[in-house]
Amino acid sequence: MSHGKKQKKFLKPLKNELENYRKNGVSLYLDGKPSTPKSIAKACMIAEEGSYMRDYTEDEKGHIARVDFDHIRITTPVRSQGW
Repeated sequence: MSHGKKQKKFLKPLKNELENYRKNGVSLYLDGKPSTPKSIAKACMIAEEGSYMRDYTEDEKGHIARVDFDHIRITTPVRSQGW
């Protein structure tokens, strides 16, 4: 499978999920700024040295009101020489 096909296979379901959230009035944020399903999906696909973590915020009725995607760095744990 080519790199482009792999990207589309990953991006389409995420983008569709986020578009459904937006249709239902859910606000989407990428690193603290309002964003779009397309921008978030692309950022998740090309994230280097980390990944994006989702954070869901509910309204007073318990419905999802906001989804934040925050970049987190993935680091390799440092091992002690004695282990």
